[in-house]
Amino acid sequence: MRPANIIPKIFIGLGNPGDRYQNTRHNLGYLSLDCFMERHQLEGLRDDKKSDGLLLKSELFDQEFLLFKSSRYMNESGLSINRLRKYRNISMQDICIIHDDLDLNIGEVRIKYSGGHGGHNGLRNIIQACGTNDFIRIRMGIGHPEKDEVIDYVLSKPKKAEKEVLDQSTYEAADIMDSLLQRGLDETMNRFN
Repeated sequence: MRPANIIPKIFIGLGNPGDRYQNTRHNLGYLSLDCFMERHQLEGLRDDKKSDGLLLKSELFDQEFLLFKSSRYMNESGLSINRLRKYRNISMQDICIIHDDLDLNIGEVRIKYSGGHGGHNGLRNIIQACGTNDFIRIRMGIGHPEKDEVIDYVLSKPKKAEKEVLDQSTYEAADIMDSLLQRGLDETMNRFN
């Protein structure tokens, strides 16, 4: 059973590090954090050796929180997330993971608490490394490939028309982050789902 009206202490955008993956479908989590930071003029994701990622501590709407991007590849991101939460002594229930989702239409954005990994290697690794699936997720729809292999599809850059829709979804993810900080999980789920 989940706690009542959680306000996340950490927002984690999933993605793969390096220029090669920068604007791929699989990096929507990273891109959503970038959008949120740009909106609020937050600067300075810093290399955090203790957690193996890039970290920023900030405060908005009278809430302190962290933004985090793992420096590991997607399928190992759970290792750095587990290190971060243990070092900071934060429960997985207080973490919000932002990730791409093949099961949602392109541009569709949903928020949920708990659940399986749905074949997503990043979520699979997080659940395995952290020992629980009880955390908040902002799911960002990328649709399913028609002919391509899934791995080729998620690691490729979207076509121009798709990119415009996905860019819009990063703004919606930032709206959800704002709402989570201001109103908590319950009201945000009612508003955005």
